[in-house]
Amino acid sequence: MVKALQCENEQLKTEVKVLSLRVKVLEKELYGSRADRRTPEDPRQGAFAGIDADDQAHAANPPASSPKRKKERTGKKKGPKPLNPDLPRVDETVADPGLKALICPLTGCAMKPVFTETIEVLARKPAEHYVRRITRQVFASPDGEAMAYSPWPCGVLPKSRIDVSVIANLLTSRFADHQPYHRQSGQLKRHGVTLASNTMVSLVRLACEKLQPIYNAIRKQTLATAYLMMDPTPVPLQSKSKKGGTKEAALWTYRALDGPVFFEFATSKRGITPAQTLKDYQGILQTDGASNFGGVPSRPGVIAMNCWAHARRYFVKAEEAGEPAAKDYLDPIDRLFRIESRARYFRLKAGNVKKLRDKYSLPLVDALFERAKQYAIDQRLLKTPLPKAVKYVLGRTKELRECFLHTPSRIDNNLAENALRPIKLGAKNWLFIGHENAGPRTAMMFTLVENCRMLGINPEAYFIDVLAKVDDHPNARIEELTPSGWKSSKNF
Repeated sequence: MVKALQCENEQLKTEVKVLSLRVKVLEKELYGSRADRRTPEDPRQGAFAGIDADDQAHAANPPASSPKRKKERTGKKKGPKPLNPDLPRVDETVADPGLKALICPLTGCAMKPVFTETIEVLARKPAEHYVRRITRQVFASPDGEAMAYSPWPCGVLPKSRIDVSVIANLLTSRFADHQPYHRQSGQLKRHGVTLASNTMVSLVRLACEKLQPIYNAIRKQTLATAYLMMDPTPVPLQSKSKKGGTKEAALWTYRALDGPVFFEFATSKRGITPAQTLKDYQGILQTDGASNFGGVPSRPGVIAMNCWAHARRYFVKAEEAGEPAAKDYLDPIDRLFRIESRARYFRLKAGNVKKLRDKYSLPLVDALFERAKQYAIDQRLLKTPLPKAVKYVLGRTKELRECFLHTPSRIDNNLAENALRPIKLGAKNWLFIGHENAGPRTAMMFTLVENCRMLGINPEAYFIDVLAKVDDHPNARIEELTPSGWKSSKNF
């Protein structure tokens, strides 16, 4: 009887521990920060053997004869930053004081000019909309059977009675600044311009028809690379079955390591879309640990790599839930990221990066996997955050280790997530995609805007120039109108 009660007591203690950890996880999800940063317990946290050993030893035992030097000032200098030299300057001169003010009150003598002062202040003109009134002469034969006239200027859409500058501003406001159409319509009314939301939708559709070849060129360039990062994100799509309701659609991200990125719309997050898009792909494919990639990572000729940033998040949640053993996994993972950061900081060549990983990273990875295997045996994988994190890593050991076997490569999928971040933040403004036909157009415009952002291009200037040229541009040289080709031609 006593043994039975003791056994029952142990089971209840285990259940209490599991439930308390679960409560902490739920509280974190409700009230906690979403950042994955950890507060270091001591200054040495994150250091890894070998590279930091000499620095730490020198800091602990400084040479006795070394003279004390004044600590050099680090960081940016204080004070106002100079204004952008590329902005146009408008010179103004302040009128001199009156004659009475130029008489010295002490000596009664006239003051003389000594020096001049000049300041620069940033100013802005309110948005200006105007009507272009364009006239052309039409010629006809005497019998009226033949006519001749010059074409309208490029950048003018005669049927829509709109200039490309208006469309470029519309596209930039909607897809770069994430302003819904109704909000833009209200802003235009303040300037005396009436442009309804449905008219804006029609103009976006017209722009997409013109820019489709450029989107196809970016898509082709991205898929031609031998290193591809892929990640989906859910977006709400207005449902036809339920008035006012939405269903989950997805935008798939495909990003080259050092190249372009493109988005693809799908009505769901299932792997049908990437399976079709990447049916002929051969090379490295880096994803997170999800399984909704249509079997592409397991195809012959595809080297599958996973993301250590995703694996790290599970251990962060375990540590925040109060499981101290998570530190034994987070410390080596942080060291791995620090090694990668130093390799990028010093711009090491591929061969040196490979040596660095073989000497420092892979031993850490293998030791972490061995610790995870032993923990799985001892703990029987209870349903608490730490066992879940261990299970996640053990199910992806090959893909996680593969990150360190190829150069150039990254150990995380953050570049793809960075491309998606503006879309997720902007979704708080535009809320949902209104129709399935609008999904591909949304993906196309986000593709062009994101490539402009990555290259430091003003998307409005890009759209103004490209929309005016694309109709007459040879399709064989359409790459010249992609954001990268456009920037090269402008010599930015």
